Amino acid sequence: MSVRSEKVDAPTATMASLDLSAQSTATALDHSDHVTATITAAQQADSALAESNTLSVSNPDHPITRNISVTIKATLGDLCLRKNKASWAPTATALKNILQKKKFTSLGGSAEGTGDLRSIVLHDMTATHISSNFPFPVGANLSAVDANTYSITGEAFGFIAPSNSSTNVSTRLQADDTSLAYEFARKFPGYTAENLTEKGVHEVPARRFCLIASDHPLVSAIQENSSKLQLGDVSMMPEGLVKIGTELYQTVMPIVTQQVASQIRVRDLSTAKVTISPSESTSWSEARNELVTQAKEALRSELETSLAASTGEGEIANMRNEFAKREALIESNLDNTIHTFHTTLAVTYNFLSK
Repeated sequence: MSVRSEKVDAPTATMASLDLSAQSTATALDHSDHVTATITAAQQADSALAESNTLSVSNPDHPITRNISVTIKATLGDLCLRKNKASWAPTATALKNILQKKKFTSLGGSAEGTGDLRSIVLHDMTATHISSNFPFPVGANLSAVDANTYSITGEAFGFIAPSNSSTNVSTRLQADDTSLAYEFARKFPGYTAENLTEKGVHEVPARRFCLIASDHPLVSAIQENSSKLQLGDVSMMPEGLVKIGTELYQTVMPIVTQQVASQIRVRDLSTAKVTISPSESTSWSEARNELVTQAKEALRSELETSLAASTGEGEIANMRNEFAKREALIESNLDNTIHTFHTTLAVTYNFLSK
């Protein structure tokens, strides 16, 4: 199997061998060398039982593009009391409608969505518009975007929108190197780190062996590391599957899964969302209290000036009552004013598997 961690440039990228260390595979027991040729033949065979044989991966030069409008509207009162009010989180059905490719299933125009939202190869995500009328800076965290923008609190965000701001200047939020992902998809179509233990794997616990599809990355890893493994517990089945002993499977599969997960970068957007929070405060309640304190300080300064010019006790009492009402009104206005955060995202991506 071919995986490597260093950055490579497509289309000349080639995959280095996946290294299964002798220490990790010492428990593979008494296996013989005669199966290497059998595995090679299995990989070249057409197997009707190999689940990924009919899968075709999209062209890396023609990725999918989506423009996604994100709007979050809420009052400070709501944001302090209800955490979900600070998030834009479409339902699973809505996300499929937004991100999946449409595949026509009949001449009448019926279509269904294709593409595994858990295995998205992200080319680029750019914010083409950002606006916020919150009275303080707001940080946004987005699925598939690394949080690399830091505020005074030390918190990291995908980006920060200044208070009462609006811009149409495009800001690139994320750009991934996709070369390894496409090369992996070409060699092992349909496989991801998430489905390696399910796709093309048929365990038979009672007999202590597993049947593995001949195009599975695990089979390639065993073949390429045959000098480090003793392969007596592997054999070719008539259906084109490879029979592997349970102990060998349990030893090698975690290593393969870990290397695929760490080196083949895909994004899980099956629960994609955008969440905002005050970038210069630790919570919505703290940000709200700071606004209330600032507004009341100005009001109290005005009250002290008015009291200094008053003469009678009755006038002073009336003045204090009036200012108390104004303080309550300030809090009510701050708590009930609707604020809006909006961004438009241009997303370019593909699917590693259907």
